[in-house]
Amino acid sequence: MSISKLENKLAIGVDIGGTNIRVVIVNNKGKIINSLKVPTLAQQGKEATIKRIIETIHQIIIQSKISPDELSGIGIGAPGPLNGKTGIISFAPNLPGWKNVPLRKILEDEFRIKVILENDANAAAWGERSFGVARGINNLACFTLGTGIGGGIIIDGRIYHGADYGAGEFGHMTVNKDGPRCNCGKYGCLEAYSSATGIKNRLKDRIREGVQSRFLNLDKVRSVESISLRSIFEAAYQGDELVRNIVEEAIAYLGIAIANIANILNPQMVVLLGGISNEGERLLIPLREEIKKRTLDTHYRFLKVVLGELGDQAGVMGVAALTLNYL
Repeated sequence: MSISKLENKLAIGVDIGGTNIRVVIVNNKGKIINSLKVPTLAQQGKEATIKRIIETIHQIIIQSKISPDELSGIGIGAPGPLNGKTGIISFAPNLPGWKNVPLRKILEDEFRIKVILENDANAAAWGERSFGVARGINNLACFTLGTGIGGGIIIDGRIYHGADYGAGEFGHMTVNKDGPRCNCGKYGCLEAYSSATGIKNRLKDRIREGVQSRFLNLDKVRSVESISLRSIFEAAYQGDELVRNIVEEAIAYLGIAIANIANILNPQMVVLLGGISNEGERLLIPLREEIKKRTLDTHYRFLKVVLGELGDQAGVMGVAALTLNYL
């Protein structure tokens, strides 16, 4: 394929979440030509979700009035253990019934076009490197901070997948050997402290202990699920006894985890996306202090810890970018 033809190519990116399916068409400059978002309706089962993915891809192609010849391929970002070489999603915790699903083959058979499959956190890292805050950065780590915590690693300009496509599980880094039980079944994971789930689980524990909030209406455990992270952090900044220590520990343990990655991988940049990263500078100031305390001076000197620019579009734009670079 000539360079001129490649420059005119478009790519489809698909992000499969437990709540929504996002589909975009992106050009090689990172401009979104069209985008769609539909509910995943994961509770309806695997076949129904796959059907929705296929229908939404067809819909965006028709809406955008493009021909298959204009597409370089389809990139799929998905959660859970998966193998990009085989194109199989081994298991997806938020998608009931998804076990050993050959999604790449299903979509290639349907659209007769090249399809790549990538972990959603790796895709987010690649999106920020291609079109976001990490443009031109060849060594970086990306923390996706949401319901859980994921990670993407780029070394020498390439995604690092590990021996079995399982690298980057930053959320299951042990940051406190005596810490609370994580959803993975282990104890003291970063995710148990610094994810939205971890923060809310710890709030529930304190409510059960009888601690009350001055600013939040959290008199019952079940009321925690309806409260936003922004409200929790705002109450902490006001000195709320219930949440202040939980928020401080969430930031501290995230700093410990980033310092570990910095000391091991020596990246140029760490990019933060989602969840508590939405606190902006109020997060970054104490977080950078914690990282500096625990990172080798030689490693910290050139390290940038920044917020992503692409928000919830990082993953879908990342897989689109991968297809543009793939062929």
